[in-house]
Amino acid sequence: MFMDAASNPLIQEVRRHGSTMRPSIKATLLIALVMALSVSPCIGEVQARSVHSTTQVDIFPQGTLDDAGLWTVGAETSFTQEAADYTESMVADDRLTMLHARPIHLDTMTVWSATSPTDSNLSTGVPDGASTWSTGPEIKLTNFDVSGLSSYELYEIHMLGVFQIPDALSEDTVRISVQHGDGFDLLKTFAHTQGNVDYINNSAYDVNITGLMDWTWQDVSDMVFTLDYVSAGGVDDSRLVVDALGLEITVRTPWYGGEVGFASSEFSGHAMPVMGMDLTTGTTDNLALDACGLKPTVEGTSGQWTSDVFSHPPEQTLGRVHQALSEGSLDDLTVEFASSQDGSTYTAFETLVPKTLLPPAESYQLRYTITDGCLESVWVDVNDPTLTLNGRVFGTNDGIDSDYSRWLVFVNDEVVSNEAMTLGSFSHQWPIGAYLEPGSTSFTVAIRAWFTWDSDGTESHTALEMTHLSVSGGYDIQWDEDPSCEGVGDQRLSEDNGGLILPFIQRCSDDRAAPEDLQVSFTNTDSSVVAVDLTQGEVRLRLLPEAHGQSVIGVTVTDPAGNTWEQTFTVTVDPVDDPPVLEEFQSLIPVELDVETVIDVSWSDVDTPTQVTASTNRSWATIDLSSNELRVTPPLAGFHSVLVSVCDQTSCTEREVDLEVMALPDLVVESIDFDKETMQQGDIISMRVLVRNQGQAEATMVSVRCQTD
Repeated sequence: MFMDAASNPLIQEVRRHGSTMRPSIKATLLIALVMALSVSPCIGEVQARSVHSTTQVDIFPQGTLDDAGLWTVGAETSFTQEAADYTESMVADDRLTMLHARPIHLDTMTVWSATSPTDSNLSTGVPDGASTWSTGPEIKLTNFDVSGLSSYELYEIHMLGVFQIPDALSEDTVRISVQHGDGFDLLKTFAHTQGNVDYINNSAYDVNITGLMDWTWQDVSDMVFTLDYVSAGGVDDSRLVVDALGLEITVRTPWYGGEVGFASSEFSGHAMPVMGMDLTTGTTDNLALDACGLKPTVEGTSGQWTSDVFSHPPEQTLGRVHQALSEGSLDDLTVEFASSQDGSTYTAFETLVPKTLLPPAESYQLRYTITDGCLESVWVDVNDPTLTLNGRVFGTNDGIDSDYSRWLVFVNDEVVSNEAMTLGSFSHQWPIGAYLEPGSTSFTVAIRAWFTWDSDGTESHTALEMTHLSVSGGYDIQWDEDPSCEGVGDQRLSEDNGGLILPFIQRCSDDRAAPEDLQVSFTNTDSSVVAVDLTQGEVRLRLLPEAHGQSVIGVTVTDPAGNTWEQTFTVTVDPVDDPPVLEEFQSLIPVELDVETVIDVSWSDVDTPTQVTASTNRSWATIDLSSNELRVTPPLAGFHSVLVSVCDQTSCTEREVDLEVMALPDLVVESIDFDKETMQQGDIISMRVLVRNQGQAEATMVSVRCQTD
């Protein structure tokens, strides 16, 4: 039956479905390349993101077994993969059941009478066409050889009669009876037939005699059957022709075989809780990246690879470390780890016991020492993904071969566990991070149950029933993404302009906040050149008076969660050489003819005050900027204008001074004479006053007033 492992269908099946999973190093390199190309810096902009929330994710919801459409089920033979006869798999009533039900195994054999007490020898043996006929004498047949069946349990026994009544019976009858260990039984009486009765050319006459007694094999062998033609007298209606008489005996017999029930379901649509390590990064010592992975550069020596620092995803924990070798064995490999609670201070490297969990920490490093092997890939599972399975094996389990009847659990065609088909309830938990592929969004869980029997033929049923399957470790991170804004470009302005208004906040977006909920702040490297603020959602650039230069403006947009979008742009204010400022003069300034008059001048030049010159269009008018004075000595009376020009290196400012030049008398008292030298109070005196006009105009209406103390 099952001679060795090579012929064992269970072992062959495990080998067929148990190929080692080795995530391709080419896929790892491709992912690293894509990640490198995707990290393209945007000059002037800085972005990050924060965690909004994290949730657990059921990455095997079909494990509730409430939807049969999510499962592929079936059953086949162990040897040929043809459809199974006694095994079926089904998902129903929130259960996955693989039911193996074998009926009683029966074999049927026919034995014929060997002797005839009535010397009806032509009727013994198998039907051969030779027969004994009778119209009155009995034909008795016995001696059934059951020696080949005596070791089996008798299940059913039938008498088979091969005989013929050629003509119809109107008065006569034919009786068939049997004598056995419990007595005598009449099995059949033929009478008043309408025509011939032919069990020679047609099927033998069959009578079930199982219930006549509790048979022993000796009883079966010794039975005597009597076939009797009973004449009513007179002319016989017909005759009885007997070719043979036998027993059709059904016995329960041993048998063996094997069938497999199977069920599988694929989950897809969510990233697996595993992180792939990039073998192209980190540091190496005597290792080089080959087509197979990392291997020693010198054959027969050891090398080391130390990974970059890595950490767990937000609010998750790291579980176990897994690796695949494309050459060599795990004996050629040593795995060590270092951990840090703060991300800066690390423990010394220590050996990582295979299949054990990493200790809780903030960040980690791995170190692999490889001898005569090639490290193809390394990955770390997150949250220790675990397959939990509850169920039971129930039934009679009769005839089930305990060595070859097993049920196996597969994840991605990798054998997770191999369990015996033992009656009773079970609850199992298996870590499955080793069988999940980094970067994949799907995986398959399969269950295969081998029902291999070596039975004595009794009826039996065995059922493998799963009531719940689940896979833990799945998680989802809801990110609060950074705001995104249309950047402000560099600006170039001219001194003394009014500034600039730039639309901004309505050109920003955020995954969770409205633009008006975003906060905007600025930095300014030179606030003496330009002032910046946000007014009604717009960036306002205000130039400061008489200022020029360059300032770098930093813009930070913050959403309610604290995520930011940052940008810097440059504002360049080009200098402008402003013309001098010359204040207006009084509208009309009176001056005296030929008399020098000093007029105040108010002027300024913010750019080049030391390089300013001034001039007038009159020879009798001069200007002194250092004393801020305009000196005029008009030679002619009347109304005259003086054009005053104040100039720097690039421009001039002019003002007109309107003068009213007047020729005025200039009266001087030259002498005063009195008529007497001594005067007393109350005296009346006469006085002569000489007044001289030294001015340019005639004096009229001159009056003299004299006062005394």
